[in-house]
Amino acid sequence: MHLDPVVTPPHRSVFDHMLTVPTPALVYDVDNAMRSVGRMLDDVSLVSGARLNVALKSCHTPAVLRHLADAGLGADCASVRELDLAVSVGFDELSATGPSFSDEGALDRLAERGVVLDATSIDQLELIGRTRSGSDVGLRLRLPIPETLDTANSFGANSRFGVGATDPAVHAVLVRHRLRVTRLHLHTGQLSPHLFLWELRYTLTVAESMSHVELIDFGGGFYDFYADRAVARRALQTADELLAQWRARTGRPMAIRFEPGAAVLGPHGYLVTTVQSIEQAHPAYGAEVVQVDTSAWNYAPWHLPAAVPLDEPERQPKSARLVSGNTLYENDFFGMTGRAGRPLIDMAAVSVGERLVLTNAGAYTMTNRRDFNLLGNLREYLIVDDALRPVDTEMAATR
Repeated sequence: MHLDPVVTPPHRSVFDHMLTVPTPALVYDVDNAMRSVGRMLDDVSLVSGARLNVALKSCHTPAVLRHLADAGLGADCASVRELDLAVSVGFDELSATGPSFSDEGALDRLAERGVVLDATSIDQLELIGRTRSGSDVGLRLRLPIPETLDTANSFGANSRFGVGATDPAVHAVLVRHRLRVTRLHLHTGQLSPHLFLWELRYTLTVAESMSHVELIDFGGGFYDFYADRAVARRALQTADELLAQWRARTGRPMAIRFEPGAAVLGPHGYLVTTVQSIEQAHPAYGAEVVQVDTSAWNYAPWHLPAAVPLDEPERQPKSARLVSGNTLYENDFFGMTGRAGRPLIDMAAVSVGERLVLTNAGAYTMTNRRDFNLLGNLREYLIVDDALRPVDTEMAATR
């Protein structure tokens, strides 16, 4: 069976559209994003009772989110304002987890929408118990990932979030307040197919001891999951078999959810910039520094982009260069992602005044934004049906 990769290259017309926008700008290729979403939905459908949602923390642009809601995705929310955004956009399934749900008012808002909170700590669980004794609750679990499956991109026992499934203090709160655990929520960073199957077996074992659990949310991490789509599909088929066996053995229902953010939108967003200056050989860095008219510090602290000359995307030869932002912050370099050293990007030579496209900007760009130096917001555009639409225009068309 031939399988298209989940992400395919953009059409040449996408680059033509980007030649027409004022810089700096963020352009979402919605057409290609929806092709990728369709492939993910096809794969997730291999598991009975599975569904694809989106981590709303990855994108707060309603004009983009409406396309995901229309495709049948749900949304996971990390704050009350994200919950309100998800409702306004029209997502038909909502979930919630995060330490920001820390007062009775936040719990009231969730209850109004029928959303069960997946508690991230014992104190948050205690708050739910004190204010809503006898209610349903979810648990975000901190997992003891085996050393053979743990990587630099995964978070198990070292996660800042979650509780231990066997922690007596957790069970004491559940018993004291008569709370029913109906959901188990995981997010261990990047999720390989092997790690996913280990997590499924682990959480199904946990669920057997909690008689009300009916859903397991595996979070995101689909970049690693889709390193090989065929391997990912085999893992999903195995998951379907494991779930069928569990349901038959226990006589209980069980559904699963995935909630990627970066993998849904990241590859389909483009940061369009103009080169403002070039230092040919920085005396300390030992590399050419290409400075553009937007900021990695303000918009792209987590991104690992490719850098492409817009008028000639296939230009050769390439060599290692630094791409810097336009703030007065010493470490304003694209590709930092927490690194101590300056990140070299393999790219072709460019000239001052030329347009440069930085890829992988479709997620965690506007949601990470700062306004350091008061440089202002990026303009946002969508490509829908091969037409370029400013976000304001797209919003008006969907009202």
